[in-house]
Amino acid sequence: MSAREAPTAPTVSPHFATPTDHLANERTFLAWVRTSITIMAFGFVVAKFGLILRELSGTATGSSGTAPVSEITGVLLVLAGAALLLLAFLRFRTTREDLEAGRYRVRAGLEWALTLAMVAIGVGLAAYLVGTG
Repeated sequence: MSAREAPTAPTVSPHFATPTDHLANERTFLAWVRTSITIMAFGFVVAKFGLILRELSGTATGSSGTAPVSEITGVLLVLAGAALLLLAFLRFRTTREDLEAGRYRVRAGLEWALTLAMVAIGVGLAAYLVGTG
């Protein structure tokens, strides 16, 4: 097995986790927290930008096509950030339990979920920008 391949079975070590292992796990969790906060803040900005566009265009009733799309996109980003935070916390707890038990399993689900979500959002926003010209 090369160094790039992830083991399929958990790696069991004869010793328990050191404080360094737990601190690394905590740093990783905090990085995911920062990422989720950034996604939520971006969603907030996107939603409020639609509101600003609606106010500048003078349509108080919300009949502008831009505002609902940006508000929906913003809300979806905020919810995606919140879901990411929940998944990150679950991963943090699972990794902590694995470290305490003297085992570690490589998991890539959270990275895949975030990558696919961001690609979908990027493609959606690009399509929206092309469509609105």
